[in-house]
Amino acid sequence: MAGKFEKTLSPSDVSQKLAVPTEFIGDQYGGGEHLVVMDCRRNMYEFVLSTRRQGPYRKPVFTRDWLKYSKDQQLQAGQTIYFWKNDNEEFYRIQVLRDLLGAGPK
Repeated sequence: MAGKFEKTLSPSDVSQKLAVPTEFIGDQYGGGEHLVVMDCRRNMYEFVLSTRRQGPYRKPVFTRDWLKYSKDQQLQAGQTIYFWKNDNEEFYRIQVLRDLLGAGPK
């Protein structure tokens, strides 16, 4: 996988599942991967990255703990998240950009 992405959230991202940019998964992705994710408060989540099994477009999405994260953070459509993995860590990180910039409601 490419390792990082930034995304402005849509209403369905917040209430159902997060549509992941296709570039994030690369060409070698097989599907159903479990990703351990830590937020800025050091809470741990397990996202499942899956794609469509049929059709020309893979449409990757995060499921499982994604909705828990969305509710815990009180995410809203229009907010932007940043998702990445540091080379020396076994887990991914996620942060709402308002947290990085110190602006917006918490």
